[in-house]
Amino acid sequence: MQYIVLDLEWNQPISYNSTAYKSVGSKLLFEMIQIGAVKVNEKFEIVDSFSVLIRPRHYVRLHPRIARITHITQEELEKAPDFNEAVEAFAAWCGDDYALLTWGCDDVSVLAQNMSFFECNVKLAGFYDIQRLFGEVIGNKKERQGLKAAMEHFEISPDEETMPFHNAVNDAYYTALVFARLPDPNKVLEYPQSPRKLRHLNRARKESQAILRVRSMKDAMRSAAVLNPPCPICGKKLPLPEDEGYIPQGENKWMALADCPQHGLVFVRLQFGKNDDGKRIMTRSTSLSEEQSAPYVHTKHLQWRQKAAILKEKEAAETKTEA
Repeated sequence: MQYIVLDLEWNQPISYNSTAYKSVGSKLLFEMIQIGAVKVNEKFEIVDSFSVLIRPRHYVRLHPRIARITHITQEELEKAPDFNEAVEAFAAWCGDDYALLTWGCDDVSVLAQNMSFFECNVKLAGFYDIQRLFGEVIGNKKERQGLKAAMEHFEISPDEETMPFHNAVNDAYYTALVFARLPDPNKVLEYPQSPRKLRHLNRARKESQAILRVRSMKDAMRSAAVLNPPCPICGKKLPLPEDEGYIPQGENKWMALADCPQHGLVFVRLQFGKNDDGKRIMTRSTSLSEEQSAPYVHTKHLQWRQKAAILKEKEAAETKTEA
């Protein structure tokens, strides 16, 4: 018997208020865009690999965070096979006598939901959890360890230049290296797993607002309250994209997009003013991004960069003339 170590990448809606999400709802929370896998023989050696991109049908536009971490492009997905074709090709590659291994249950759950949604009748072998076996080996069954932590435990160094993380076949390869280092890899068969039902919990308030005292707009824009605004649903502190921070929206008003891994894009608004006592204040509000918010903010960033470039060229020309 051979082991197939499997990893997946998937897309998600740009916003949970978007038309794309509302058309399918919780029946398709995440749409798969890549299957990656490696074959491991009886000696726990990697003998083959498999990778296929998948053309999405519903969440057609790549979420900015997914594009950033996977380096998959919109153009690549447009040329890829659809979901059923990709799964059929994967099953044919697996062969007959094998067991499927993953790191944790996320991939199994997303695969199961996609197969159900797209009415895919391909039969696959049973799934087993390497992550749980690793937890037993290090004596920590309660706390789930990440793949990178497991690699560090076994002193496995990634080659992030040629094999970056968040590529399905690369992550499958690294998972297989961890699997082979376990004292008794065959014990993974003691950890069968079943998909869990995926849910999008959106019962909390959809907008969060805070009014904060500030010394100046300049100081406020450098503060943690501004640089790491909270998700209005789960409260998680969110970093802003490296290439797109706040952009002016009017006098004393700024806006930005942040990204919550669980709840999607978050629209952030800042407004500066004074309270009844004449003290400087900043009102910060965050809400789940509407479908039109993301392109609006991206367009404003593009316009701002173009204006900055024109101004820079003008200043350089004036400096050259004066010289």
